[in-house]
Amino acid sequence: MKSKIVLLLVAAAVLVASIGTSDALSRGKGGSSGSKSSRYQSYKGAKAIDGDTFRYGGKRYRVQQYNAPEIGQAGSKAATRSLQNKIDSGSHEWKPVAKDAYGRTIVRERPKD
Repeated sequence: MKSKIVLLLVAAAVLVASIGTSDALSRGKGGSSGSKSSRYQSYKGAKAIDGDTFRYGGKRYRVQQYNAPEIGQAGSKAATRSLQNKIDSGSHEWKPVAKDAYGRTIVRERPKD
């Protein structure tokens, strides 16, 4: 019985910690990119991995609300090229808002002013 209670307490602590981290990232605090984590920025020089994910500075980023085909599926090459073109052109910028289950930083996209 005591082990079940301890297990529940540990699970609750992990849940509270993960919610707190996600909430802090969504407000732009404590992100891995320092003081720029709360601002939109260009990721020029990044490499598109697929149509909704790119790598920059050794980290992976996933664009929020994109649902691109996976590598090998129909349309995946075009989606990857489209994301790479946005990155290379500097016409869009992204803002970190959270982390996903795979450790990628979720970024919100907007056209650059």
